[in-house]
Amino acid sequence: MRIAVCDSGLGGLDIAARLWAKGGTGELIYFNVWPEVDRGFGKMSPEERVQVWERAFDGIMEYAPDLLVIGCNTLSVVHRRSGRAGDPRCPVLDIVDAAVDVCGTFLRNEPEKKLLILGTAETVNSGCYRNMLIESGISPERIAGLPLPGLATLIEQAPFSAEVEERIASGYAEITASTADLSSYALALCCTHFGYVSPAWQKIFKPAALLNPNENILKDLSFPAGEGGIKVTFISKIPLNESKIAAMKGLFSSAPPVAEALENYLFTPGLYKVR
Repeated sequence: MRIAVCDSGLGGLDIAARLWAKGGTGELIYFNVWPEVDRGFGKMSPEERVQVWERAFDGIMEYAPDLLVIGCNTLSVVHRRSGRAGDPRCPVLDIVDAAVDVCGTFLRNEPEKKLLILGTAETVNSGCYRNMLIESGISPERIAGLPLPGLATLIEQAPFSAEVEERIASGYAEITASTADLSSYALALCCTHFGYVSPAWQKIFKPAALLNPNENILKDLSFPAGEGGIKVTFISKIPLNESKIAAMKGLFSSAPPVAEALENYLFTPGLYKVR
């Protein structure tokens, strides 16, 4: 079985590592579909974002995966409004349902608690998670959102740096300017990068709970049982900075093949055309 995991960056590697840790036998390919070195999906118009994602999807399909896991909140939202939603070439598991499930379950089990959705500007401002939670019966007054542009990039550069804590602290100051008491709020980490720095969220926000969809997306997915092991490959459309690799690979000490694949990634600029 060949399972592909993709993200615009390295956040989805957390999901790939969790999938590898479940064991079994097969092939795991991680795709970093960040489009251009100096321009990611966040710098595109909504229309271009969809068009470029569709080309990235087609590029991934050339590797004939049996399943694609979109390990990116932003691209999961984009995929759902793209022409590739429901594509017959490959079933897709995206993180939207996993996020809504874990957040909705918490809110239904804790009726006195509220939710703060954290993510990129594209994810939070799309209203996707908020709208789906409201449709499931959650009161709108219990849901707030905080976009944190640039944080994922800072985490990739140095996950435990002062700059990351400062960016999280600035987000805390922003939200407390309008919401004085956050003690009743759970934090929904709706960017796959954000779970890498869970201690910083706990330290600065002191939330009622941390909800990480990365932990939920694979609950019904694993490789078939067997003795062959899982071969891991990392493919990137853009070249990766060596310092970024060094900063991130230590996060995967419990999944050595994932760390090794990151270190020996395959630079594949022809994965798809941006323009």
